[in-house]
Amino acid sequence: MLGYSIQDPVFQGILTRRTPHDLIGSCDSVDEFLHWLKEQGVCSIEVRILPRHANPVAYAEVIQRIWDAGLKITVHGHVEGNMVGNRFEDVYPSMKYILRHLGNHQDEVMMAIHAYDAASGSEEQLFGRTVELFREWTSIVEREQLPLRFALENNRKKTGKVDPGDTTAGVLDMVKQVGSPLLGITWDMGHFYSDLLHSQEGRKLQVPILDLPEPEFIRRVVHTHIHGIGSRGTHQPLTDPSSLPLAHYVQALQNAGYQGIYNLELTMYKFGSDRPILDHASASIQRLKKAVLNG
Repeated sequence: MLGYSIQDPVFQGILTRRTPHDLIGSCDSVDEFLHWLKEQGVCSIEVRILPRHANPVAYAEVIQRIWDAGLKITVHGHVEGNMVGNRFEDVYPSMKYILRHLGNHQDEVMMAIHAYDAASGSEEQLFGRTVELFREWTSIVEREQLPLRFALENNRKKTGKVDPGDTTAGVLDMVKQVGSPLLGITWDMGHFYSDLLHSQEGRKLQVPILDLPEPEFIRRVVHTHIHGIGSRGTHQPLTDPSSLPLAHYVQALQNAGYQGIYNLELTMYKFGSDRPILDHASASIQRLKKAVLNG
């Protein structure tokens, strides 16, 4: 199943973040963009990002339109502050509409999410805080028998940020310590490849780096974020074959028995102007589709 992330300004009714409508590929409406994605072979839309306290009316309206278009949804969540409560609707209020209407449209929903991070402090403390949070969340979900699963995502290394999830080993260790079948891993391929390139002093290599994460990391992957690396950084289209060793990564997942969504996480306002936005998006979708089918 192919997925495609749509950024949160679309759900808030804000379409002029950079240039008008570039977050929906310069289409005239969200519905037109959803129809275009479906024609391209996309079956799932990820909400990127659903904050804990989002405008319930705005988000619910677009989420329902996604479902009405015959598409599934996944959610990119966000940890912030002390996220505690007796029920998951109290922990994450903006998930209320999804959880109450999910059964009419799909069996379960996947929430991709990063670990706690900070501008300073102890990585060990952030690691422990993340483990404690997901032990609590998975316990609540199990108790309430909610159709919800979590997938901890590997982030890229950033200067000036303390992040226990900025390595695949760190993410794997947190998931193992939580020890719940309700928590797996989101493999962000673009973040992973960006860090590999930086380890080579940022050079654009003629031969791609074919290193892979730890085998156990790959076995625990339940979701993906896929984007290319280019002159404008991460979340670029896959138009340039050198942007990501995509087929190699997809093959590794398929060898491990991966059955989840291959989700493109592109930032369309960062695309180059050499081709129309939808041309870059279409080339990315078709390249991903080919890699999945030929894997």
